[in-house]
Amino acid sequence: MAGVAEQINKVRAHIPAHVTLVCVSKFQPIEAIREAYEAGERHFGESRVQELKQKVAALPSDIHWHFIGHLQTNKVRDLLKLRPYLIQSVDSERLLQTINDEAAKQGIVQDVLLEVHVAKEETKTGFSPEEISNVQYPMSNVRIHGLMAMATNTEDEAEIRRCFQTAQACLSTFHSPLSTLSMGMSDDYRIAIECGSTMVRIGSTIFGERNYSRKLKAVFFDQDGVLFNSMPYHAQSWELAMNENGLPFTKNQTYKNEGRTGASVINEAYRLVHGVEAPQEVIEAVYSAKSNHFIRLTRGQLPEVIPGIKDVLHMLHEHGVQCWVVTGSGQRNLINSLNDTFDHVFSGIICAFDVTRGKPDPEPYLKAWERSGFAKNECMVVENAPLGVRAGKAAGLYTVAVNTGILSDADLAAAGADVVLPDMKALLQHLTAILSV
Repeated sequence: MAGVAEQINKVRAHIPAHVTLVCVSKFQPIEAIREAYEAGERHFGESRVQELKQKVAALPSDIHWHFIGHLQTNKVRDLLKLRPYLIQSVDSERLLQTINDEAAKQGIVQDVLLEVHVAKEETKTGFSPEEISNVQYPMSNVRIHGLMAMATNTEDEAEIRRCFQTAQACLSTFHSPLSTLSMGMSDDYRIAIECGSTMVRIGSTIFGERNYSRKLKAVFFDQDGVLFNSMPYHAQSWELAMNENGLPFTKNQTYKNEGRTGASVINEAYRLVHGVEAPQEVIEAVYSAKSNHFIRLTRGQLPEVIPGIKDVLHMLHEHGVQCWVVTGSGQRNLINSLNDTFDHVFSGIICAFDVTRGKPDPEPYLKAWERSGFAKNECMVVENAPLGVRAGKAAGLYTVAVNTGILSDADLAAAGADVVLPDMKALLQHLTAILSV
């Protein structure tokens, strides 16, 4: 690829003078940013507070830093201490209020954009177009300059235009004048400019794709027993619900059946007793009882996160590796909490509602692999259960088992795991070794 300065010149040839170019420098080395700076650029975009802190300290003080990633409320204080030029990703009134309150404490007025959700992707965040006009404003320590939006990740130009035109229309619905419309990235910035963008965020076209690893591009994580320490609650819930409905079932069977859809587990238990598949009303009754027991046992709270998994996820995210959730669970409170609990690192979620055949059938992992768009040798499965391991291997994917439950390492190895590890610390070391090759 041509040098950074040459790429900037090529991009600038397609950007009118009134449109601000923000060079998306997240995950890029200091040297690459300095080359863009020497080519005359002053606006750079970062998505993680800690990475921004390191770059602020190492680079010239006249850089205008834009924060463009998902921002947790507990990171606001640290971010504002860095005095960002613009926070583009304010995606909720709660976050807006937190920024205003913290800015007041620090004696500053922070400039922001409201992120509006116009894409057909649930993993993207932001205000709906209908919510924009109801945002409570003005505030004493926040200035809202405009909106930020991302289009659906698609090659359908009509859909991309729809997204950008929807965002442009939102400008006029806000109750104060807005001048900035930040939309358009490397693949779609020309369309965005045609639709009224005044600020584009371009990374890979300028810096190139960061080569973090020659192979690993996506990791597919099971949920229960890998992300959440929820299996003890599931085991007790299944045992109670099954026994209440005349179906013998033990906690150990829960671990051995982990990964199946709820209906599949109930059918299996029912066939052992009655020799036929369970009627729909039995499936609904048992699963309802199981869900109620789970909520009662967890007291309506989320189970604890598996120790060390956040370090694994953050390391992969920092290295540009996609993280996905692939679960047979239909437990909505867990599924709905995933992005908030794990800092919005997930590129996608495949759950019981997305498949017709649960693990050990390969369908869940094949669906995640297809949606990721990567080759199979660029993907990895992380599981903790034999049926999940079998599903990963049946999908033709490298599969690592982390033994967080009550089964033996031999059970996981017998299911076909390429590697069996004792905990998330060992997984972190394993992944670090793979990425360093």
